[in-house]
Amino acid sequence: MQTTQQTTQTGFTLIELMIAVAIVALLAAIAVPQYGQYVERSRRTDATTALTRIAGQLERCYTQFGVYNDPNCTHYTTVNAGTESEEGDYDLTIAAGAGGAARTYQLTATATADGSQANDDTCDTFTLTHVGLRGSTPAPATGADNPCW
Repeated sequence: MQTTQQTTQTGFTLIELMIAVAIVALLAAIAVPQYGQYVERSRRTDATTALTRIAGQLERCYTQFGVYNDPNCTHYTTVNAGTESEEGDYDLTIAAGAGGAARTYQLTATATADGSQANDDTCDTFTLTHVGLRGSTPAPATGADNPCW
């Protein structure tokens, strides 16, 4: 009587391993660029929150002194001297209206040249005016919502 010994296979074959590696590579090729875009969009909030915060401080100064550029308003002189946003991704500036009694302003947040947002081509610069007009460069299409804000 002849007996056959049955062998059982343990482990993975090379084909199974290559299929698993290909699936992981495909998922990574899709996920990594999407994650980079997500991080880029989330960093834009650094600019928008900084502009909104400074606008609120300037409005407080206007309420107290009747102008945005009063010497007693420390927020105006601090930002106008040049400052960065909280995370350091944007340079902030204030352009006051003409004349000694400035009753207008335009806040600007520009991506720092060597910062993490330097490659953000969708939203390079953010602006906010004294009447609440929000803009960005490059500008959105006419009638479209601004994707940057």
